[in-house]
Amino acid sequence: SVVMLHQRRSDPDVVVAHFDHGIRSNSAEDCAFVEGLAKQYKLPFYSERAELGAECSEEHARATRYAFLRRLADELHGQIYTAHHRDDIVETMAINILRGTGWRGIAPFWDGGIQHPLIELSKPDIYRYATKYQLHFRQDQTNTEDDYLRNRVRNALSRQQRNDLYES
Repeated sequence: SVVMLHQRRSDPDVVVAHFDHGIRSNSAEDCAFVEGLAKQYKLPFYSERAELGAECSEEHARATRYAFLRRLADELHGQIYTAHHRDDIVETMAINILRGTGWRGIAPFWDGGIQHPLIELSKPDIYRYATKYQLHFRQDQTNTEDDYLRNRVRNALSRQQRNDLYES
């Protein structure tokens, strides 16, 4: 998200939106960080917090977040942009296949109301950009935990990529 915001920071139509799920005890720090970026770039900032709790499912968290983003986009007559990248597509396809998806499950992120300007970039591409421009970002510590299916898939894919590199 930090890279996407940096790339779009001079667009006069950009507003920054952050949804705090209230799942992690330190999630308010993420909101403060994003608000600070919006101030740094002199962009309007909107946020909302829910108290979904640590037992909240990924699906419910996502639905609640997108409800906020859609409501805000409607109010502002704007579009939603997310920082999903190529690795997110692979993760989502893997999750959907594990769940026994149909063809729609292997074609994720095709919602006409949401733009994905980083979709052709890999996670390493995004890290290189952040390093080049000395961008600081916050990492959700739960991303390394295997509590959620997405994290288990992400961590398994990362291990496989490291193994592939090692064997090459």
